[in-house]
Amino acid sequence: MNLPLYRDHQAPSTLPETGHRGLWYERFFDRYDVDWTVLKEKKDSKGKRLQREGKASWVEDNAKLAGQGDTLDLAVQRQLALATTLGGRGAVFQADWHFATGLGLPHPVENGFAWHPTLGVPYLAGSAVKGLVRAWVEVWDESLGDANSKPRQQRLEHWFGFADQPVSVDGQVGERRASQAGAFLFFDALPLKPVCLRADVMTPHLGKWYEQGGEIEDWRHEPDKVPADWHAPVPVPFLVVDKPSLLFSIAPRCPDCPKEELDAVFKALKQALQWLGAGAKTAVGYGLMQEDEKATSDLYQDQERREQQHKQAAEDRRQEAERQAQRANLDPFERALLELIDARPNPQQSEIAYLIAEVKNGRWQGQEKQDVARWLQARMQTTKGQWKPESKAKKPEKDREHQNTLLVMQWLKDG
Repeated sequence: MNLPLYRDHQAPSTLPETGHRGLWYERFFDRYDVDWTVLKEKKDSKGKRLQREGKASWVEDNAKLAGQGDTLDLAVQRQLALATTLGGRGAVFQADWHFATGLGLPHPVENGFAWHPTLGVPYLAGSAVKGLVRAWVEVWDESLGDANSKPRQQRLEHWFGFADQPVSVDGQVGERRASQAGAFLFFDALPLKPVCLRADVMTPHLGKWYEQGGEIEDWRHEPDKVPADWHAPVPVPFLVVDKPSLLFSIAPRCPDCPKEELDAVFKALKQALQWLGAGAKTAVGYGLMQEDEKATSDLYQDQERREQQHKQAAEDRRQEAERQAQRANLDPFERALLELIDARPNPQQSEIAYLIAEVKNGRWQGQEKQDVARWLQARMQTTKGQWKPESKAKKPEKDREHQNTLLVMQWLKDG
């Protein structure tokens, strides 16, 4: 295994089970020959493959599940809580087909991939989400009139901000207008759960069109520079995500943002994802997404459930602190008695029944038994229906509360 690392790097031969696939994919490409060229496919005289091609094999070997479910769930809930606290909201969108992001990033396979730095999954950066919505507003939203209409320009400046620029009045350049931030914050679009990566391939038939197409003088004598089907394209492998579900969150920069304006931003996002697509290769259908209202609703219900759990946990901690403060003022024997009750094997068993059973089993003798009996008497007298010196039952011997009372009275008398 050849790696462009120091000799004693001790890099593993395969990605650990809970490893960061993005880090592995970007930094541990090991399909090099001894002269640091990417491995080429080799076959014997009978056509049997002896060596896999380096780029394709690397992509294929990484076409697996990426991400840890519990980590992604926590990240999604955090982002949703943050956006909601800021007065915004989130929405889940699912891709119709493949989704690719960051293909222009440098990598030995010629196509990179955008990986979240801590979650280890493909994602769409907040800046890309903002750019997608801006592209829709700037070019495609027909409800705003023509390209240079005042409503379109006002929306662009208000939603996305503008840089420091001179102000032109009647053709004369006046004072400069200070830059202004946009009215909305666009968060990274994160997968809801581990994503399924697949290997894909592109076969460009354009020859040298992109590099030298502008230099053509006579296309009849320069066929290599003309996009046509007579070229012998070299397949280029790359990774894609298969139908991911992503959380898109947007929040206003100022808390007094009208709800209607936030709705308009999400409408623009929805239309952009439906008609333009997100990420790379959108011209061939990659990255087109539809809103998943059920998944969004489930996400908010889960958030509400977690908030209730957090509130209940906080209330439990408050009550426990209050209880401990009260016990600090008790005498040592009573405090020890309450701690014993708290540690009883069956929490569903009543305190009175548990202590009576422990006295019967001989846990206390002498003065301690008297102290427990007095504690039981006080607790039973303040608990409705527990202290019954007399019974109106036809069979008093089966009246449990009455029999317990007689036991405690006997223990007090024995002292």
